[in-house]
Amino acid sequence: MPNVIGVIVLARNGDRLGYVQDPFTYLSSSTHLTPLGAVQSHQLGSYLRSTYLNPSSPSYITGLNPDLANPKQIKVRAKAGGEGDPVFDSTIAVLQGLFPPTLRNSIVLANESVVTAPLGGYQYVPVETVEPGNDRSLEPWTSCPAFLKHIAHVYESDEFKAKETEAATVGFFDTVKDYVFGRERSLVNIVSFPSSRHVQLTYNRTYAYRLPPTLINTARALANFHEDAVFSDAHISGIGNIAARTLLHTIIASLERIAFDGDPLQFLLIESSYHPFISLFHATDIVETFPELKAIPDPASSLMIELIRGAPPDTRDFLRFKFTNGSHPAQTVHVFGHRGDIPLTEFIYKTQDVVISNNRQWREVCTANSASTSVFSTENLNVNALLALGVFIFALLALGFSYKWKANKKRGVKLAGEEVSPCNVYGYGSCGSGVGPAHFMTSSSHTDLYFP
Repeated sequence: MPNVIGVIVLARNGDRLGYVQDPFTYLSSSTHLTPLGAVQSHQLGSYLRSTYLNPSSPSYITGLNPDLANPKQIKVRAKAGGEGDPVFDSTIAVLQGLFPPTLRNSIVLANESVVTAPLGGYQYVPVETVEPGNDRSLEPWTSCPAFLKHIAHVYESDEFKAKETEAATVGFFDTVKDYVFGRERSLVNIVSFPSSRHVQLTYNRTYAYRLPPTLINTARALANFHEDAVFSDAHISGIGNIAARTLLHTIIASLERIAFDGDPLQFLLIESSYHPFISLFHATDIVETFPELKAIPDPASSLMIELIRGAPPDTRDFLRFKFTNGSHPAQTVHVFGHRGDIPLTEFIYKTQDVVISNNRQWREVCTANSASTSVFSTENLNVNALLALGVFIFALLALGFSYKWKANKKRGVKLAGEEVSPCNVYGYGSCGSGVGPAHFMTSSSHTDLYFP
């Protein structure tokens, strides 16, 4: 029986309404979780509880408190950008299934009276929300020039154009006209078809009775092709895998914490959208053995990464990957060509060089080989020329300042601000203004913090 010492769970949000995302920027509209989505996520939480928190389960996490959530043992991160509202609400629903109310969530007061938390002992598990403006680990594909360039290349590729021609030849875009409510009918915009179709098919009885089953399957297949092309790359270090590369930092750092016997962390829940699933399946070569995973996972899907300690004589730590596609049973999937569990050290070795660990690295990756929005585009002026131009302008400014200073000095005139405190040397204002050099350094260092 495997000795599971910890688990990392990547979970997708449950069913949502009113969701639209731009196929060129992947910025999304506001949306919200439905009661169906809450049920789906709650069921996922219950499944995780029965699998990892039940002492009689073969995958029980040794030493994890099965009743009361211990913040030292449990960590939860939820994507807050884009469709962040249903992602956060899905997180709460998962936690309700994972740690249901219990009368043990009580406290004895000094007067010996017992107070139980509301709703029969509801457990308030801390959730860390991840805003893309401060932490790019859960939504690195937005506002990334290199990724926008990657999307454009996908749409311009021969494979993409051939797939669109194939769909048009069989009349798909003509047939679907009455079912997309005025949306643009093209392969570029196909990503919004399943969302619209799903909403109507699930909640509109008239629509559900009229929609031909063949259209459902075709739209789903085209959307899977579209998203798989956008959120993947030929190499693990490619920009198309940026969603996996930022997520891998959190995964590896957490696995190292769990493996260290002195750290109490044993369970990490990462609640996000569907995008990182596709990227991670490609980056770790899971799709080479399981090509059916080149697709958008169903709502409330989950990827579970179990950290297993081997039995003597091989006491190394191994990783086992399991995937549940919505309500479907979990299946074990394998990474990097393995037919079984992969040693933790090997997994780290094969991914550590491509991991994006902080916002500074994210900026470097996103600006590398991407066209500048400035008139001085890299297509019109190379980097050396830009540097030479900058040095030339700086030299002119310095020469002018020096000439003015010497001229005024001869006339006995002091420059404005010459006798002001050193806080003004860099032109940021006085020490008390709140915008001195130290302030800017603090702000800059904040954006370069490592992802948790």
